[in-house]
Amino acid sequence: MNPSTPTSQGRLTAAGFIGLYLHGIVVAMPGAFLQQWTDTFGTGVNIGLFYTLFLVSSLGGLIWVSRQKYRHPVFAFAFAAIGVAFIAAACAPQFAWIGGAALLLGWGDGILNFHCNNLVGELHPRRKITVLNWANATFGVGALSAPLINAALLWRWAFGLVAMGAILAIALAWQAPPVQNFQPRHDRVQWSIAWPFLLVILIYVGLESSIGTWSGSYLSSLGWSKGWQNALLSAYWGGLTLGRLTLGIWVGPRPVQRLQILFLVGVGTIALAFLPSFGFLFPIAAVLYGPTFATIFALLQGRCGHVALGYMFYAAYLGKTLFPTVLDQIPDPINLRFGFLSLALLLLLSSQFLSSTSAQEHG
Repeated sequence: MNPSTPTSQGRLTAAGFIGLYLHGIVVAMPGAFLQQWTDTFGTGVNIGLFYTLFLVSSLGGLIWVSRQKYRHPVFAFAFAAIGVAFIAAACAPQFAWIGGAALLLGWGDGILNFHCNNLVGELHPRRKITVLNWANATFGVGALSAPLINAALLWRWAFGLVAMGAILAIALAWQAPPVQNFQPRHDRVQWSIAWPFLLVILIYVGLESSIGTWSGSYLSSLGWSKGWQNALLSAYWGGLTLGRLTLGIWVGPRPVQRLQILFLVGVGTIALAFLPSFGFLFPIAAVLYGPTFATIFALLQGRCGHVALGYMFYAAYLGKTLFPTVLDQIPDPINLRFGFLSLALLLLLSSQFLSSTSAQEHG
């Protein structure tokens, strides 16, 4: 089927949006359902095992799929893998089964995350930045949905429901077109162009993950209650989604320059959060940083092609792991603010470097 026809373009775009929504549910699932798992399996719950198997498998799926030219039938099978993994987990007699399902879940999720982004970017070349930001907003909606599903349903029924949705989405992803202008054996990354983009993503994901991980500890040191911490954390992830939906449109015409403006305001916002009564500003910072990932992805896809996109996800994995770990070494939680501000300043500087080098004409 020709993906350039309106029907096929709409179907495949819907697959991309739904895939990123599922990605959000998958990422938020362990935290959302941990208490129910503990109630079911007691001390047998090993969340560290789940995360390790999921991360290794997800990275493996990403490394493999980033070197493949053909999306069909791999893209559709990724939805199937997630559906089967959720069914297996829903039927688990002990937590070890959920750990095993994490291998299949991670593999499918790594493929989905990669192809949902690059396919949507190819399908909408004229509005790539805006549509990619909208697609990534569905990730935030999925992440916010997980605790709501947990509150409404027993976890086995919830997993069955998610599995059904993933399996139904196979029809949307079927016959996805091959990657455009990509020869895996011959294409090489233009590192002089690509690495400033990768640097921005490394620091951005590090900042996003660090705030998401440690803002609660910081707010606690300022005297904010547990209830307020949880509310502000939810608002933080919601702010990222809101930024992608709204500011993604504004960023599109002059992406590099307008990201710099957002990063500059972000530095000021995080600096104000040094004050005890201004802890509520973290969700505002999230709105400002929301369009970053999809915008940089679109620019890198346009400048360096498909061959560089896998490295963007590697940079994101590294940032997500490295920087929250570094901030974990800060002994006094109140000093986490210096870690947040340092990352915000590094992000601003990296965007200025990007503007002055390989992405200058995009400003």
